[in-house]
Amino acid sequence: MSLLLFALLALFLATTFLAVKRIPEGTVVTLTRFDGHARRLEPGTHFVLPLLERVKHRISLGGHMLDLSAPELRARVYWQVLEPARAEGVIERAEALLSQTAVEICAAQRGAEPAQLKASLNQRLRDFGLLITRIELLPA
Repeated sequence: MSLLLFALLALFLATTFLAVKRIPEGTVVTLTRFDGHARRLEPGTHFVLPLLERVKHRISLGGHMLDLSAPELRARVYWQVLEPARAEGVIERAEALLSQTAVEICAAQRGAEPAQLKASLNQRLRDFGLLITRIELLPA
């Protein structure tokens, strides 16, 4: 009887331990359930449903850097996620999206200043919740 009670207590403690998630500052986590329901967790301590919910995306809100090296463009782009809800759909391919968009804009605006390129990129990426904070054009 005491072994069964000990096993139940251990199971309860393990489940409780798994149910508590701590999300660090500067991070947003998206959880999904098996039924497709999703919810976002902001920084802090949260209770989740162990075995029913799992982490789909872990989005860092801090700055990121991307080196671009294409025939038309050599640049370093600094970016961040501004709106996690919008960025959630593209976060896995954010660098490819940034790279492709930057090359398209630079090809269309040859000789433009970094500030102009940054404004054009931000206008195109606004719907994805991404923000370009700085662009450095590098020598070819």
